[in-house]
Amino acid sequence: MADITAKRSGELLRGVFSILVHEADGLPAKEVLRRLAEAVPPNDFEKGYYPSTPNVRRYEKIVRFASIPTVKAGWLFKEKGTWFLTEEGLQALKDYPDPAEFVKEAKQLYKKWAKDQPVSEVDDAGETLTEKSTNL
Repeated sequence: MADITAKRSGELLRGVFSILVHEADGLPAKEVLRRLAEAVPPNDFEKGYYPSTPNVRRYEKIVRFASIPTVKAGWLFKEKGTWFLTEEGLQALKDYPDPAEFVKEAKQLYKKWAKDQPVSEVDDAGETLTEKSTNL
């Protein structure tokens, strides 16, 4: 199985951002992915399918998964299936023209976001408890 490199993830994500930069009202995710496939065509690996999801091409799954750090970085906003660029996302597109650097910065911001999240614990019954609920 081929690995998706940071450079490739960056190419895909910068493609998404380049599409959304002209769409102040955002676009439905399906439309973003359709346009992206034209602008940054899938490679042979991405054209394939995962055995667990035979009706969904790898390409779309890869892009959706790769977008998570940009959401947590505050660059991309998703609401009810519509994707929007934030001001920070517009600036990141300008500040990080190299695809690998773009992804690297998004991942660093994602790690900072994750570090700031409350710690979850699981009780004896398997229920998830957050810091707030453990103080009851």
